[in-house]
Amino acid sequence: MFDSAPPPGEDDPRGERRAPLLQTLRIPEEVAEQLRMLTTVTGVPEQEHLRRAMRGYLETAGRHAEVTALTGRARERLRAVLDELGDL
Repeated sequence: MFDSAPPPGEDDPRGERRAPLLQTLRIPEEVAEQLRMLTTVTGVPEQEHLRRAMRGYLETAGRHAEVTALTGRARERLRAVLDELGDL
C-alpha cells in the first residue's frame, strides 16, 4: 500500500538518486505512548509506523492541500479571463 516510492537513498523510477530527508518530529507524550504500545503489540519499529503515517497523510490530506493550492494559484493567474467570461 505505501510502497509506491523507493526508500530514500535508492533509485527512483526516473533513474535519479534520492537523498534521504532527515527531520525531527515532535509529538505529544500521549501520542508517543500510543506509538510505543503499537510497536510493542505489532513488533514493527516506531520509525516504520511514523513513515506509514506520513505517507498516509500525504496521500490524503497532503494531496487535497496540493490541489487546493494549485487551483488557487491558477484562479489568481486567470482571474481577468474568468471575469471576462463571466460577463458574457
